[in-house]
Amino acid sequence: MWKMIVAVAVFTLVGTVGPPSVAAQVRFPDPTPSGAFYSDAVRVDNLIFLSGVVSVADTPAEQFRQIFGRIGRILESAGSSLDQIVDMTTYHVDMHAHINDFIAVKSEFLPNEPTWTAVGVTELYMSDALVEVKVIAAVEGAGD
Repeated sequence: MWKMIVAVAVFTLVGTVGPPSVAAQVRFPDPTPSGAFYSDAVRVDNLIFLSGVVSVADTPAEQFRQIFGRIGRILESAGSSLDQIVDMTTYHVDMHAHINDFIAVKSEFLPNEPTWTAVGVTELYMSDALVEVKVIAAVEGAGD
């Protein structure tokens, strides 16, 4: 009998704690690469989840600045900003060759230090890109 009660309680909890319905999600288009099959950002409650952002500018520092500039524009269109980023994941093709440049540019754009996971990868979707940056940001004033 107690197994059945536990099973019903777990089923009920999972049913109420599951992911928000698609109707509760707000998607934010921004000019995306031709043929892209994703949303630039999705807002769920007071969080905004961005797809990875890349650049193929000539120098590493220019790539990184363009990436953070685009992230800022996407966040603004979704009701947030760079200073509301709470988590960042970066994918680096040659992490040790450009990490110091990346950290310097990151410091120019992010006044707060979000959590950050840096991952070394063998390649990115755009072959000339050195890094892809994916962030989660809060919506300012949400929940107040």
